[in-house]
Amino acid sequence: MISGFMPEIRTDIDLPTSLDLQTEKGFRAHISESRHTIMRQPVVCAKDFTVLHHEWLVRFDSDTGLERILRPAEISGAISDLDLSMLTRAVSALNANPDRHAIAVNLSGASFSDPVFERSLLALLAKLETEPAKLLFELTETWDLKDLRPAIHLLNILRERGHSLCLDDVGAGAASLRYLRAFPTDWLKIDGDFVAGAASCTRQRAVLNAVLGLRDALGVRFIAEGIESEPLRNFALESGFDALQGFIIAPPVPET
Repeated sequence: MISGFMPEIRTDIDLPTSLDLQTEKGFRAHISESRHTIMRQPVVCAKDFTVLHHEWLVRFDSDTGLERILRPAEISGAISDLDLSMLTRAVSALNANPDRHAIAVNLSGASFSDPVFERSLLALLAKLETEPAKLLFELTETWDLKDLRPAIHLLNILRERGHSLCLDDVGAGAASLRYLRAFPTDWLKIDGDFVAGAASCTRQRAVLNAVLGLRDALGVRFIAEGIESEPLRNFALESGFDALQGFIIAPPVPET
């Protein structure tokens, strides 16, 4: 869930302009110089609220909206730089402290279109010194893959290596159903707007209940994201979600 973006403007260093971040060159430079911040937000068990893992979120030093930054990066292919940068730092963090909570990093669907992305990702994973279960992958659906075969191939490799997979933002866009049909996953993260809508609309609740009914048939667990209030938390618990994520549970904090 990259949606945890919280803008911050710094004045102590020279920053690329908003326009620079929307260009391939500017975006790649921003990532290569590590001019982005990693935040972590816990995903907790719905039964006892213990932390299952932390999702890593990205924050840019810009007041430009996240979608206006990431969409051009997906179109140009520069988004794979961000995915690999986050993975590099996750591997380093886990190697430095194997006892920490597991980390979930995002992979954009656009990265799978890069022919060298698979080699780079697997080379980074070869450096992981702890158990693979400590590193999860969330596939975001902001990019609608036309050819699903490269993604299916790589996701199967990751799963065979022992990494859990999560399909993010289920219910947020048209790609959800295609991805759900095609990709092997262990977790389905239901979009926060979908959860909120189901809490107040009978029709949407019926759709949500139908999706949750896939738990046993697909062998998946469900995360409710965007849990921002007590009533919404109670609704998610009553609906039978396995895990929760949102500000009322715990807000994102800087990764240290």
